[in-house]
Amino acid sequence: MDSEPTGTVRSRRKALGWTRAELAHRAGIDPRIVQLAELNQWEEPTALARIEIALAAAERGEDGVLPPVQVPGGADKKL
Repeated sequence: MDSEPTGTVRSRRKALGWTRAELAHRAGIDPRIVQLAELNQWEEPTALARIEIALAAAERGEDGVLPPVQVPGGADKKL
């Protein structure tokens, strides 16, 4: 996520004291996606946007969890 003005996903997550699992939970995505995003190996825009929303909200002092992504034609599943 090169467009992040305030740092990398990893540095921002660590500054909040969160684990990858915590960020994934708050973003409503799979923890493996957080790991790949931190390594700049994930380009799917919806998941990256959810990570950004969760981090930015926490940095503003807001508390919340995004609902899991809805997968068409199936049960709820995290990206």
